[in-house]
Amino acid sequence: MILPTMLGLTGLQLRPSYFGMTSAQTIEALLRQGCLSQQDVDAAVDAAAADPSVGRLNVGAEYALNMIAFLRSQSFVAKTLRDPEASMGLKKAALRKVMPKARLEKR
Repeated sequence: MILPTMLGLTGLQLRPSYFGMTSAQTIEALLRQGCLSQQDVDAAVDAAAADPSVGRLNVGAEYALNMIAFLRSQSFVAKTLRDPEASMGLKKAALRKVMPKARLEKR
């Protein structure tokens, strides 16, 4: 293993991410931290099932979900939401299954 001091790089601090960049957190993590309530998530599921074509979906008071990127990464959910034969219950169930892993952005 090559250490920074071997390369003549003294005083170098290694950081896990770029300074100033914020990493998006999952809904699951924000629920555990108390930053979101289950009612916030339920309201987001209802809104996404009713209108999946919305670009940004507000989740709680401080966070938003990029629905376009989310649906691109979840092809089954995207297909289910587009299906006119699918019931509202099926659409909401599909969203509830994968939404906890969705990464939210701070508004």
